[in-house]
Amino acid sequence: MFTYPKVLKRKEIKKISKYPCDEQIKDAYLKYLTNYSFGEFVQFHLDNGGDLEKSVLRFADLQLERFEPNSLIWISHVMVNFMIYVDVNLDCGECYDAYASALQLTVLSCAMKMVIDKISFDEVPFPDYSKICFNKIMERCPDFKYDLKTDCTLAYKSFNNDFGFTPDEFYHKMRNHFDDEGY
Repeated sequence: MFTYPKVLKRKEIKKISKYPCDEQIKDAYLKYLTNYSFGEFVQFHLDNGGDLEKSVLRFADLQLERFEPNSLIWISHVMVNFMIYVDVNLDCGECYDAYASALQLTVLSCAMKMVIDKISFDEVPFPDYSKICFNKIMERCPDFKYDLKTDCTLAYKSFNNDFGFTPDEFYHKMRNHFDDEGY
């Protein structure tokens, strides 16, 4: 359905390398935002200035305004944004924020899989992108403390939606994954 980060063609990378802007802006785009327009990001950052990581997060959020809320394409972009939030927050040392974003990504991924494949929550495999995010978090923040049951409930309720599974069912799917991975 989507890929994050989008792999750019050599021609696109060459064009970015020759663009007349700060190398840090180029690096941030190539690291986090390849799913979105490079020129638009550069202009957004130059117009708004400030902290580059905050520009990345604000720019990603603004991209959602292009789509009909709650449409499949909008939800796909929300999921991409959660992956961006994980990466940016990890790079800023914000382990809990990265973890919270990964939990929210997992809630949406499970719900999307149920809707698209018309399967029950029990049949939904643990999402691959979520596995990648949690592995990054646990590698970079090995002493990170969390309350999985409470955090799963908060992530589920943050959407204010009935996904066809309960916060408790979500917690058990997460607990099983964390146990399997030895977190």
